[in-house]
Formats: sequence, structure tokens, C-alpha cells
Amino acid sequence: MQIKSFSPLVTLALLAMACSSGSTPGDSTPDVQVGWTTDHGSSTSDGSGGVEDATGLPQPDGETAPDALPWGDDAATVADGEETPDGTAAPDESEQGLCVDKDGDGYGVNCYLGMDCDDFNPKFNVYCPPCQTQTQEGCPCTQDGLVEICFEGDPSSVGIGLCQLGQRQCAAGYWSACIGQVLPQPEVCDELDNDCDNAVDEGVLSPCGDCDPFCDTLKIGPDGYEDFIPTPDNSEKIGKNIDGYLTLDSQQIDLAFMWVANSSANTVSRLDTEECKETGRYTVCSNPSRTSVDLWGNVWVGCRSDGGVVKIAIDEALCIDKHPPEGIQTAKDLNGDGKVTGAEILPKGEDECILFTVYPGGSCQRGLGVDAANHAWVGEWSSKKLRRLHPDDGHVVQEIAISANPYGLVIDKEGTIWVSGRGGNVLVEVDPLDGQVGAYTSNVGCFQPYGIGLDYKGRVWIGNCCCDDAGVRYDPVTKTWAKAPVHGRPRGLAGSQDGNMYIANDTSSEVAIVDSDTMQTLGFMSAGPGRFPIGMAIDFDGNVWASNQSAASASKFDPVTKQLICEVPVGAGPYTYSDMTGYALHNFTAPQGHYAHVFGGWEGFRVKWTAVYVDVDYQDPVNCFVKVRVRTGQDPDDLAAKQWQGYYGPYPPDNFPLDLLTVPDMDGPLLEVEVTLFSQSSECTPLVKSIEAKFASD
Repeated sequence: MQIKSFSPLVTLALLAMACSSGSTPGDSTPDVQVGWTTDHGSSTSDGSGGVEDATGLPQPDGETAPDALPWGDDAATVADGEETPDGTAAPDESEQGLCVDKDGDGYGVNCYLGMDCDDFNPKFNVYCPPCQTQTQEGCPCTQDGLVEICFEGDPSSVGIGLCQLGQRQCAAGYWSACIGQVLPQPEVCDELDNDCDNAVDEGVLSPCGDCDPFCDTLKIGPDGYEDFIPTPDNSEKIGKNIDGYLTLDSQQIDLAFMWVANSSANTVSRLDTEECKETGRYTVCSNPSRTSVDLWGNVWVGCRSDGGVVKIAIDEALCIDKHPPEGIQTAKDLNGDGKVTGAEILPKGEDECILFTVYPGGSCQRGLGVDAANHAWVGEWSSKKLRRLHPDDGHVVQEIAISANPYGLVIDKEGTIWVSGRGGNVLVEVDPLDGQVGAYTSNVGCFQPYGIGLDYKGRVWIGNCCCDDAGVRYDPVTKTWAKAPVHGRPRGLAGSQDGNMYIANDTSSEVAIVDSDTMQTLGFMSAGPGRFPIGMAIDFDGNVWASNQSAASASKFDPVTKQLICEVPVGAGPYTYSDMTGYALHNFTAPQGHYAHVFGGWEGFRVKWTAVYVDVDYQDPVNCFVKVRVRTGQDPDDLAAKQWQGYYGPYPPDNFPLDLLTVPDMDGPLLEVEVTLFSQSSECTPLVKSIEAKFASD
């Protein structure tokens, strides 16, 4: 038996061991194999019959070999099964602790490194794979030079990311390692898919979305880490231009609101014309009777009893937060019942969406309209004057005296102001550029002008109340008059792009439909008994609305089917003769839109948000600007529940960046930034090129 390895204890014992204690030449010695062999009974090279010592060298004839280390305290080494000097049996090979290693890998029975799971294959010892059913490095093979494809990971990851196949070769009877294979590895930030899951650098990017651990700014936009992606969830009335910048999108504009002056209640109702519900009710000046919408969707209100003029913002983005960080305090439908009543209406002076109240002169404002530059014109009854008011604060910038008491007014595409001169029974024409004033009397019979409007060709229409029961048309181009008889008593009226005029007949509670070209009455739409409609408007879906003075409501009609669609409760005594939807001023103008983006939310990073910067091409800094509001949260649900901070701006005249260190409640790992774009002119729109969020890492 050939022993290829042994324990250190056995080594020390055998190095000093002789054939037997006190033996003489020719005596029998034990059969011990320790990695070399003994030649039992053989002669030395000179035939002396001596024996070799443990080193294999012959001992001199007659000399005694060195004493061996005893197995016990003093026992001499003896052959297997023989008795030791003390009379006990000698241990066999395994009991003596001799290492049995058949494949020479250092593992085996009694071997220092431990047992061998396959003592016939030097490639395996502690773990032996099932080579019968799979090929693995170290498994035996029979044909040297044979090559096979290999991959020791999940086969589904081959060809994804960095993962690729390798090859193993049969050499010297054993399979080699799988050379060239690339297995999935933990992801590192190197712009590669290390873990072969079709995602690059997931979970290991820096907060900036790249591999720079020292970044401090996140940027979205065409040259940022993410393009602008407007969706219904993150934006409204926003599109992208050819360069990828955010812009107001006129095709998405929806001014779905109507403003009704509730004369008896000293309030103004804001209605959602799509949802058929009241969304706001505002306490204003005394006895309001006129409302006119501006280019943004804000409304001007004229009052008959104290001469006040009020401006109300269409959206909280334009309201004035007088008590931050409480947020905008304004009237709204808190309980979701489709109307604003009771405590939902704020006392006079407390609603922060009322931008200002002014008293431009006189005690009775009746005519009201908005020009192409977004200035309001108000006609004061008693003094017979028209005054132009600045959109920012309502101060008077121009004043024109006319020849009749103004009851209502409209402004055509040429900028000419037409006034229903009820006090004087004339139609007044005013050129605001040179202040020239003209007056016309109807030649079609009794003429008592009331409501006033424009048809789709710019012709002027008058509700001829109280004497002829007709709608009267004046054509400024041909300077001719015509009339269309209607049922009841005509009051307010409104023209539509469908070519028709819609005229409110209060005593019959009907709305007459008149072809504005042929002057033929096409039919009637009933508001219901006792409604007493007087004010008329067209919404941006082409539906027809009437404010019902006696019923304290507003009715919506389908002009095609002539059916009533809905009736919405408003305040007491609704009484409006003007462009209460803005339809007559701008059919497709985009006054404002917003875009929001959430920054942050990285694992392993704690940040402190420090600033927001928006890169904007204003085109016209006077008429185009942006505002910003922000909020933070711990997770998406928490973020959605948080109150917005702001609006901040407008920018201009304010300058970026917005310092978030001065904004309360900026501690969450998620930061949402909303940018609202505004335009006061159809000639410009802000272009947002990028939005940046700056932070400091903990």
C-alpha cells in the first residue's frame, strides 16, 4: 500500500522510528508504509543482510536502528495486530491515524484536510457535483480537445445586458472551467446592465440620475435627464413646441366657466359649464348686474348701487395669498353638492380670489366689456361716461363722455365700442383711439334698447325690450337696420359661431333662436314656467345658457336638439347682460396652463431641497410670465395629500431661483414642482426650456 500523505503527529513518530526496540539483523520488522516503501528481508547492496532504516539507507551490519517513538508512552512500533511491549494489541492502519489519499489531493480517510467525497478524482474533495447528469469544471471527460458551450447562470439572462455564453474544453481527462462566460453581477454605476435584467444602473445612480456622486442639481427638459412629458395627470392646457419646450396649447384650452351676477344677494356665482355645477360664489360690491370675462378667464363685475368694480381670479394660481402658509382662502363647494352656500361663502373682504375692488367714478356701473389688450371698459349710467380700467389694479387710464345713458356694451374685432343707450334710445358707437362718438336711431319702429351683443359677422344686435318684442340688428358696414319678431319681451342676447342669435324672452320663459343672416326665427327653447330668463351666453362647447332672474338659476340648452340639458342653482336675483363666459372675446385663446414634475425618491440618499430654477423664454415679459408652487412628501401618497406652498412669482418681475430654504415644510425626500404659464396676449406664450431642482446631500 502506498501512503501519499499523513498527519503531522504520524510524521514526527515515523521520522524517529526504528524497526523495533532492541532488534537484531534478520529479525522481522513491522510492515509500515508512510509514503515510501520498505523491502522486507532484502539484503543490502553488499549482501550483508542488513536492513534499511526509515530513510531507506542501509544500517551497518549488527547495528541497532534508532529507537522508535512509542504509540503510547513507551511502546515500540510493532506490526499490525502484534502485541506492543505492554501486552496490548497494536492499532491497524486507520486506528493509527494514517492518511489514506488515493487521488493525491490531500483529502481522504484520516487526512488532515478532511474526508474526500471522491478519492478517485483529484478535482473534487469537499463537494462532488453530479457529473453523471451535468458537465462542470473538473468532471471527467473522455475525448481531449472536445469543446462545449456553457453558461452557469440562469439561461434566460443569456444575451441580456452583459451576460454571454462561454466554452469549456476537455483536457487531460477533465473538463475545464467555462471560459468567456459573463454571469449576472451586482449592479454598479457604469451605464451598463450588469445584472442582466434589461435595466441599466437601477438602484445605484446618483441623485442626479447619472454616475456622479457629487451632483447637486436635477434638471428636466430637452437637455435634462428626462424630457418634458405632458399627460392629463401632470399637466393641463400644455403642449410642446418643435424644440421640446413647454408652451400653452390652444387646442387644449377649455374656458368651461360662466359668471353670473346675483344682484339681490350681492354675490357672483362661478359655474362649471361642463359639469353643470356651481364652483364658487363671491361676496362683492352692492347690486352687481354685469360680468365680463377677460383673456385669462378672470371676470370683471360692475355694480349698480355703489359704483364699484370688482375683479375675480379664475384660478387659485392667480389669487393672492395674504396669510401664508395657510394657502388660498376662497369660496368653494366644500361638501360637493354642486352649489356654494352658507359658510362656503366668505364674508366681504376675506376672499383672496377677489383681486381688487375699485370705484372709478359714479354710483351705477352698467355697461361692461373687455378689449383686446385685456383692459376693462365700464359704462357709468348717471354720468354718461365710459372709463377704461387697467387690468393690474383697476385704475382709470381713459375716460370718454357719450350722449346716452349706457346700459350695456360690446367691443368688436376692430376695437370699436358699441353701447346700448337705453337712456336716450340710441345705439352709441365709440372709437377709443380718437374718442369720437356717434349715435344711431333705429328706423324699424319702436326702439327701446336693452341687452347688446355681436353676431358671427360682427353685426350689432339689440334686445328691443318693452315696445316691439323683437331682436334688432344693425350692420356697421351697410349702416342698415333689420328686426326679427320673437315671443315675449326680449332682454339679453348672445351670438354664436353657428350663425344664430339667442335671445332671452323673460315673460314667456323662452329663448328664441334667430338666424342672424335671414332674420328668421328658427324656434324656441323653454326654460320652464316662471324662470324669467334675462341674461344670455354661449359656452365653449357651443351650448346656450340663460340666467333665470325669478328662479335663481341658470339653464343650459342644446341648440341642436333645443332641449334643456341642466339647470344650476345660483344666488338670488341673477341679472347679467354681458359676455359672462368670454366666448365673445376669445373662442380659442390660451390664458394659462400648468406642468408638474416630481423630483427625488432615491434609495440611500437623504437630501435637503434648496432651490428651484425655471429657464423661460418669456417672448413678451409684460404679457407672458410664469408662477411656481412646490410641496414635498415622504412617498407618493403623502405627497399627493400635502398642501402646496405658493404660488411664488410672477416671474418676471421676480427672478429665479426660488429659495426653498425660506419655504416651510420642505423636508420630504420627494419634491413636486408645478409651473403655471400665463399669457395676457394672443401674440405670446411663455416657453419653458427646463425646470431644475437643487439640493444638498446629507
